[in-house]
Amino acid sequence: MDQLFLVKFLIPLLWAIGFLFAPKNNEKSIRLYALIGAFVTLAYSIKMYMDLPDPGVLTTLFKFDMPLFFNISYTFAMDGLSGLLLMLNAFLMLVVVIATWEFKTDKLRLYYFLIFLLTWAVNGSLLSTSLYGFYVFWELMLIPLFILVGVFGGENRRYASFKFFMMTAAGSILMLASMCYMSALAYKFNGSYDLNYEVIKSLGLRYDGFGSPQSLIFWSFAIAFFLKVPVFPFHSWLPDAHVEAPTAGSIILAGILLKLGIYGFLRFVIPLFPEAVSANRDIVMYLGATGVIYGALTAWVQTDIKKLVAFSSISHMGYIIMGVFSQNPLAVKGAIFQMIAHGISTPGLFIGVHYLYQRTHTKKMDMYGGLAAVMPKFAILFFIITAGSMAVPMTCGFVGEFMIIMGSYQVNTIAAFLAATGIILSPIYLLKMYHLTALGEMKHEENKSLKDLSLLEATPMIVLSIMTIGFGLYPKAIMALYDGTINFLVNKGL
Repeated sequence: MDQLFLVKFLIPLLWAIGFLFAPKNNEKSIRLYALIGAFVTLAYSIKMYMDLPDPGVLTTLFKFDMPLFFNISYTFAMDGLSGLLLMLNAFLMLVVVIATWEFKTDKLRLYYFLIFLLTWAVNGSLLSTSLYGFYVFWELMLIPLFILVGVFGGENRRYASFKFFMMTAAGSILMLASMCYMSALAYKFNGSYDLNYEVIKSLGLRYDGFGSPQSLIFWSFAIAFFLKVPVFPFHSWLPDAHVEAPTAGSIILAGILLKLGIYGFLRFVIPLFPEAVSANRDIVMYLGATGVIYGALTAWVQTDIKKLVAFSSISHMGYIIMGVFSQNPLAVKGAIFQMIAHGISTPGLFIGVHYLYQRTHTKKMDMYGGLAAVMPKFAILFFIITAGSMAVPMTCGFVGEFMIIMGSYQVNTIAAFLAATGIILSPIYLLKMYHLTALGEMKHEENKSLKDLSLLEATPMIVLSIMTIGFGLYPKAIMALYDGTINFLVNKGL
């Protein structure tokens, strides 16, 4: 076990607490402190991954027992999958700090406190292999995002934040109820309420139809994770949350938080409830395919650019849930890659929307047009990131979607064919978005005086553009980080 794990694990939390003692009126110092903290968090995340003896095996990092609290133990462990998402989480926090460097608010300390607290909660979810530990951090994630949207969001921020909180919390209650049921069984068999992998597998939860214990527990967990992804038709909170959230909230939400639902399936549901997963595989794959089409068609008719990007996330996450539940090695590998690709392209789109809104104070696409003439640097970078989102060959988005469809086709031909229509639909709505913003005739005189991106503003978009093309040309750079975990996940062996 890593003797320094607790020190490294607590860095984002301790850094967040530091903002509470920062000088209130010294914004430059607060921003610099946030930037240093983001770099430190990214550095230790990379170091933790590099220290893994074998990324294909779940390596225990730390464990402590709580004998006075129902004999529950908390175990933290990492493999290639959790390590990859841990690095993505830290990277996105750094992107947030740089992209929103000029964010104006009189609550700057609270703003960064929430971002670092949210990052820490996500890390806890990724590293917890004890089910109760995972649940604690899963619930903790709701609080900083709820406040971030509710305090720093748009005009309808209260409605969006409460809707997000109530819908995701409702799913969590179902998950908790199932955990309590399994704890009661565990206590009956071995005198402990603990729920680690070995205990849950030893319960021998039978599956013989919908009403059987394993099926009911599967659906309890599945609905909680469907709401987080979100999978159609559990998606209605996401567009509102994205539209009203500040840019930081949108980047973190799209870039990593939606992936926690997929991670929950890979880490807990598929290994622990295999019969129920196999029995309901086609249902979930059809839901994913429906989400691909629904998200794309709904994005097509949007006039608000941020809402268009939000619905595009629903479409892209539909691919990922399909790939994961297909249990085909190629599709699962593509789904994990697509999690990273989506974590690059969609935050990049939200950053572009952020820069447009800063300059025009509107998210209506008909108020833009012809911006390439006055903002050429923005137009080039925004196009590269848009190309990645629409899965143009030689971009990272293409690699993941192609692998998912090819792998899923071997399992469910109809679902794969339906999802493949998204390859046609995504260029339609994304090219529409790009045309209405950067191309065409400049109809609004006031846009002629808009300033192009500064070096600071361009930096995160340049980095994301390079990653979009680089990982598209050489996907092995990402796949090598989690390649060893694929057999581990597909074969349901933990």
